[in-house]
Amino acid sequence: MTFADIHTHLLFGVDDGAKNEDEMLAILDAAYQNGTRVLCCTPHFHPSYFGDNDDKVNTAFGRLSNDVKKKYPGVSLYLGNELRYELECVTWLRQGVCRTINGTRYVLVDFSETAPEKVIENGLHALLNAGYIPILAHAERYRSLHGKIPAIQSFWHNGVVIQADTQSLFRGFGLLVQCQCRKLLSLGLIDLFSSDAHNCTSRSPEMLGCFNYINKKYGADYAAALCCNNAIRLLRGEVVRKDFS
Repeated sequence: MTFADIHTHLLFGVDDGAKNEDEMLAILDAAYQNGTRVLCCTPHFHPSYFGDNDDKVNTAFGRLSNDVKKKYPGVSLYLGNELRYELECVTWLRQGVCRTINGTRYVLVDFSETAPEKVIENGLHALLNAGYIPILAHAERYRSLHGKIPAIQSFWHNGVVIQADTQSLFRGFGLLVQCQCRKLLSLGLIDLFSSDAHNCTSRSPEMLGCFNYINKKYGADYAAALCCNNAIRLLRGEVVRKDFS
């Protein structure tokens, strides 16, 4: 089984991910060794936090693409952004200064981990109303949503794509996050897992352990959908599979 990862911070020098080119290539190699063959680079986007990093993103992506061509046959690279939500987000998207996922209507969006439930709800609705399909990044990590299964069900039924981080299954962000992640998984409310890789140590591009856990507990079909197939559908602009329970 090979994997597709649509939330990564490989590109060096653009956000809090890879610090230099060597680290970027080390993350790429680790992802490849772990079985990932489809990678979408999603550098953080927020002008106040990261400034205008577009030129740096394009430079780093070009170098990453060259390395893939030379050393990693069968790997497909894509580009997007992880958008930190603000009221100006729809304007940024419409102006093209913030990327959607591979030019589709899908937008990877995150909020502060301490954001109130209402702020998250309003932000997701604003994106939906503007014609975009929000992918709620690491949905299990927002403190205001811990134990709030009906709120996440509402997002999910309204068409929001729920993305979880692979490390959350294994207490990488603490026990409360792990419990929330496993509960959402058991209820069929997670649409895909991504590594959210930032480095090769504390935030590695690990997908295999997540796949094995889901495969053992829920079966190969569910595991393949959450670790590969739904991510590929997103990149193609297709509807993700949500018919699990």
